[in-house]
Amino acid sequence: MIIIAGSNSGLVNEIIKFSMGPEIIVALYNKNKPKFNKKNLFFFKQNFTKTINKDLIKFIEKHNDKKITIVNFVSIKKDMMSYKIQKKDFLETFDVNVFGFFIFIKTFLPLMIQNKWGRIINISSTGGLRGDIGTVLYTSSKNATLGMFNVLAKEYSRFNITFNSISLGSFNTGMYKKLPDDIKQKILSNIPSHKNGNFRNIFNGINFIKKSDYVNGSNIKIDGGM
Repeated sequence: MIIIAGSNSGLVNEIIKFSMGPEIIVALYNKNKPKFNKKNLFFFKQNFTKTINKDLIKFIEKHNDKKITIVNFVSIKKDMMSYKIQKKDFLETFDVNVFGFFIFIKTFLPLMIQNKWGRIINISSTGGLRGDIGTVLYTSSKNATLGMFNVLAKEYSRFNITFNSISLGSFNTGMYKKLPDDIKQKILSNIPSHKNGNFRNIFNGINFIKKSDYVNGSNIKIDGGM
């Protein structure tokens, strides 16, 4: 079973299109249920700042899958110059990008420990971790999650549970499509191959982590060498 949080994004919809075999795909959305049909695909509403959906917990317990993978695409990004940032801005950002995600993970850790198998993957971005002007909130939250994963990887490796991050570069979806052409060209000029990534690269990265019990506490870059 693979649980994908953040299924409202175009990026996730593209990845779900690839064949994941017979395993159950649980796609979590926040507000609007995606209009997407696929065999073995089940949708549940879940807001990381709220209590874990009881129907989701019952569904996972009912299917009793011995191998559970969690892939988190959920994040909020509020850009502003640092002198404008208030405490509430930090709290809102960390509530989703760090705290809520941690509580979600913690809910399913006992089941993973019992099964002696678990894969937890957080999706980030190369730019987000590196930081740029106006990204104090997003960058600090993403680096906080990276540090959290370094610790969790050590705590739960004896149960065959791994914690890894994937940092993405530029892909032709979501915010990129809305950018002016000159900004798009500037982004592409910073990529050695001068092109956006193919979604299959993300799918392959997730599969690689799922199949690798010795990849733990890592941050894998899929960014074309940005």
